[in-house]
Amino acid sequence: MKIAVEGCMHGDLDNVYKTLKYYERVHDTKIDLLLCCGDFQAVRNEKDLESLNVPPKYRSMNSFWKYYSGEEVAPYPTIFIGGNHEASNYLWELYYGGWAAPNIYFLGFSGVVKFGNLRIGGLSGIYNARNYHLGHFERPPYNESTIRSIYHVREYDVQKLMQVEEPIDIFLSHDWPLGITDCGNWKQLVRFKPFFEKEIQEKTLGSKAAAELLQKLKPPYWFSAHLHCKFAARVQHGEGGPVTNFLALDKCLPGRKFLQIVEIESALGPYEIQYDEEWLAITRRFNSIFPLTRERANFRGLHLDMQDCRQWVRTKLLEKGAIPFVFSRMVPCYDPSKSVSSSSFQGYTRNPQTESLLQFLELPYLLDNMTESSEVSNSPVSSIHRGSLDHNSEDIPLDDEDESEEVAEDDTTFSSMVKLLLQQKKKAQTLMEDRLTALSSRSPVLYHFLILVIAFYKATCPSGAQLSFGFYSVACPSAEFTVRNTVRTASSRDPTIPGKLLRLVFHDCFVEGCDASVLLQGNGTERSDPANGSLDGYSVIDSAKRVLEFFCPETVSCADIVALAARDAVEFAGGPAVQIPTGRRDGKVSSASNVRPNIIDTSFTINEMTKLFSSKGLSLDDLVILSGAHTIGRAHCSAFSDRFKEDSKGKLTLIDASLDGTYAEELMKQCPAQPNPSTTVNTDPETSSLFDNQYYKNLMSKKGLFQSDSVLFSDDRTRELAENFANDQFSFFNSWSRSFVKLTNIGVKTGDEGEIRVSCSSLNA
Repeated sequence: MKIAVEGCMHGDLDNVYKTLKYYERVHDTKIDLLLCCGDFQAVRNEKDLESLNVPPKYRSMNSFWKYYSGEEVAPYPTIFIGGNHEASNYLWELYYGGWAAPNIYFLGFSGVVKFGNLRIGGLSGIYNARNYHLGHFERPPYNESTIRSIYHVREYDVQKLMQVEEPIDIFLSHDWPLGITDCGNWKQLVRFKPFFEKEIQEKTLGSKAAAELLQKLKPPYWFSAHLHCKFAARVQHGEGGPVTNFLALDKCLPGRKFLQIVEIESALGPYEIQYDEEWLAITRRFNSIFPLTRERANFRGLHLDMQDCRQWVRTKLLEKGAIPFVFSRMVPCYDPSKSVSSSSFQGYTRNPQTESLLQFLELPYLLDNMTESSEVSNSPVSSIHRGSLDHNSEDIPLDDEDESEEVAEDDTTFSSMVKLLLQQKKKAQTLMEDRLTALSSRSPVLYHFLILVIAFYKATCPSGAQLSFGFYSVACPSAEFTVRNTVRTASSRDPTIPGKLLRLVFHDCFVEGCDASVLLQGNGTERSDPANGSLDGYSVIDSAKRVLEFFCPETVSCADIVALAARDAVEFAGGPAVQIPTGRRDGKVSSASNVRPNIIDTSFTINEMTKLFSSKGLSLDDLVILSGAHTIGRAHCSAFSDRFKEDSKGKLTLIDASLDGTYAEELMKQCPAQPNPSTTVNTDPETSSLFDNQYYKNLMSKKGLFQSDSVLFSDDRTRELAENFANDQFSFFNSWSRSFVKLTNIGVKTGDEGEIRVSCSSLNA
């Protein structure tokens, strides 16, 4: 069974389903199930947005409403849990689980279902110690406090899951189990999320409740989200015990690792979502102590012998069948052509699915119990946001540390700051235009004077068009993901692809700037020059472009695809993940005569390379750093043949003392005198497919393949930095990230310059 796992959905169902459809076409396969690890945002209409705890600027309808209304149908069975950004009013209707839309199933605040012969369990919400032992006292409409506490995990729901005895195959939680970072590469994690380090060291990162469930249930697979990054871990439960494979995924955004396909052995299909007998028995047994106030659930008098209850549920399921009760559409759906009235709260909606399930289990309907909720909603406490509280203040936390930390994380990322600045700039421009219009009627003389000042400012200042992070976030949100996925697929099939894509971006940016001029075909173009004859990787760029033209016609430039593909190639090969700005436009000039004067020859001296790098705005340090690209890739024998001499008997002898003799012997075996022109060797003889710092270690061992490599270690100006990178891969990766951004910014065309090609190999008609 092929299962797609997604991190934080944030209501972007359209793009996730499109991505999976594309994956199926590329890999000629079929996805059986989609699992989502929270922040699903099942928002049906504008009214639901009032229960979504996000800053107003992030409140948007997104695309779930299409699936709720029936305008779209989920192409895959979809199972999700809740996170901390949900339409909590709707999920409360489905507390026990149920269809949120056709073919889209909510697991409930806690729950277990069957899909085929797999058992899938889940826990919604995030852990907050202050609310953990409280009951479910929140009811819509939520106030400033309850809109946060509604999604805090409760002991009652965890204890229900702790009663599960039969094996669980897959478990979902929104936040990570506490201590899970000890079982994975946490040092690599803090390279990208440095603010996690303190919590990891103090053992406070994650959910205590999820950690307890992990130790009790020991499922083979556990998937999470929440922290907006990808992290894998492997939990060994005792010596020789079962193993849990843990994976956390990011949120659905371009260039983020939000999706993973896993293949799990199972019985043959067709598969469908079904009630789980053991879970229904637990639900029936625990319903008598369902805590509907702030009081803690009383577990002391609970009879936990499940055998009779299991038998009762089994008999009922044999009569009815295990398929969940049918979906019912209960409220008006969002209509883009008109606004839904934001009238005052009209009362609670009983979902027919929930009613039917409770009637089936012969249980009372308790979710609209108003005993305490009405008191809380109407009391003075509900209007207090900060400051002193009444005597119940310890039981009514008005501040959510988990939420504030996540918002802080999002808002302090550089890309978010850039987006915010661009938004503010746009608002400022609109405001200025409005004020100028008003001024023109009140004071024409002053108005014309200001117009002259603005015209002078524009004439004397450089163009405002520039690269920016998230350039395609609105026009083509899937742009970076599409390139990444194309590179990953191609590299999985051919491990030489990363090296080819990295070389391609160098040859593009050094000639005419990073404008995809190297991709243009035809006589006299850069691509036709013999120095570029061995370039490859064009098919990967063309493949990504075809997909992007299908989803976002005439939007994403070939120049950006080349830069993004090289970036993703490095990461795929084990190198650092680098954020680069986008917005490059494609050049219209490509001349073979510009190639030789602008690219490095493998026989260059330090001075020759420094002069060329300097002309591109790159430093001597950048030369040392970017030469590290030779840690992956292959080279033709002719690229280093000047280091050997053919004797009278037609054999090669070493004439370059800077090359290790043993390594030279190996090279001469691979590249004898007059070798086949297609013969290539690894540029890194030790770890040729891995982007690491081995290149610099090779230099220390006199194993630099090219003369231009060896001089970096023999020259006093560059030796120290090369030695540093040989001894410190972390330092190399950090430096690479900065220099790679500089490389991909050389001579870029933005704004009205160049064009957005429809085909990367030819200019637009």
